[in-house]
Amino acid sequence: MPLSASEISAARQSFDSPAIAADATAYPAMPRRPQRPLSTPQLLRVALSSTLAAFDEELFDEPIVERRFVWGRFFMVSDPDGIRRVMQDNVDNYPRIDVLHRVFAFTAGTGMLAAEGEVWRRHRRLLNPALDHRTVLADLPVFVELSEALAGHLARLPAGEDIDIGQTFAHLITAMTGRVFAAGDRDIDPVLYRLGQYPGKYRLRDFLGFTGGRRDRHNEIAEFLPLIDRLIAARREPDYAGPRDLLWRIANARDREADAGLDDAEIRDEVLTLGATAATPLRVFAWLWYLLASHPAVEARLHTELDRVLGGRLPIAEDLPRLVYLRQIVDETLRLYPPAPTMLRSAIADDVVCGRKIPKRAIVGVFPWVVHRHRRLWHDPDRFDPGRFAPDQIAARSRYAYLPFAIG
Repeated sequence: MPLSASEISAARQSFDSPAIAADATAYPAMPRRPQRPLSTPQLLRVALSSTLAAFDEELFDEPIVERRFVWGRFFMVSDPDGIRRVMQDNVDNYPRIDVLHRVFAFTAGTGMLAAEGEVWRRHRRLLNPALDHRTVLADLPVFVELSEALAGHLARLPAGEDIDIGQTFAHLITAMTGRVFAAGDRDIDPVLYRLGQYPGKYRLRDFLGFTGGRRDRHNEIAEFLPLIDRLIAARREPDYAGPRDLLWRIANARDREADAGLDDAEIRDEVLTLGATAATPLRVFAWLWYLLASHPAVEARLHTELDRVLGGRLPIAEDLPRLVYLRQIVDETLRLYPPAPTMLRSAIADDVVCGRKIPKRAIVGVFPWVVHRHRRLWHDPDRFDPGRFAPDQIAARSRYAYLPFAIG
């Protein structure tokens, strides 16, 4: 049964808080920007608390910026044509920097988070059908059911009660991921929950080569492996009669060209990768709720659209193309708070990007956080404005100006 109007109102009010209301502004939260480039010691000090606070004002004005540090030359690219050169047209010349590859591979092995080159392309070919938009839509009833249960829980809370948004959505995302990933096997839920905490646990020491944090994660992951291996083995059995969930689709994916699939170790690495990246929708939900709470006019327009399209019933897949303004709000949330705000690459050979020579071994950074707030690419870029993603606005903009998930 859909919630009544009074229950929806109660749930909505439960998210109102004086702290958010006082911050209501067209310009939502972001770190303060340095006016000038930071020195190496200043960069290291700032990076301990917030990498985003190291981005100075010049980066938001120039298409490409070069900085020289004790470890070498560093180019930051924000021009869409330059981004295309680094991330697509000449991508094999720009692998992830070694330290990033080592850190991610320590958790995800050969999963797509850590893979490069042909390994990455092969895994992507195999996983694309399992993660295809139409395939995922088949799981929409699960998402609706669990979201409805959460909304009902919130509606029953006493008025004015504080809610930890992060924890609330963490449990929702874990339940959703568990149902889709390994339907009917609740043992996977605590594993997915703990894996989802990993992206927030990376610290500067991990990237400087200290092994303590990585060793702790390795020991924790070792606890998960017997369960993951059991779930994989069950779905590999010829007489498996369980649900054809996401894990089944991955375990049985075949590359038509090579007539081969992933081996058990590769499947395990993709399970770890997908578990670790499950935190992405959690962060998106949290920022989305913050932005709606601090922009009541946007929230009101959204509810008008929901009432018009749904008419008080629960959504189905056919409704999604008609929820145009909702999609614009989600896209604008991802612009302001991209899940992957930084991407660092290392040049294997000399190249030219935006008319600048990029020497061999230089570090090249593409920072969606900067690109999405760049003053040459976006009007009044720090302002929350879902209208940026109206169809005519999208058509007039380079696809490389919007990189919430890198280039896909």
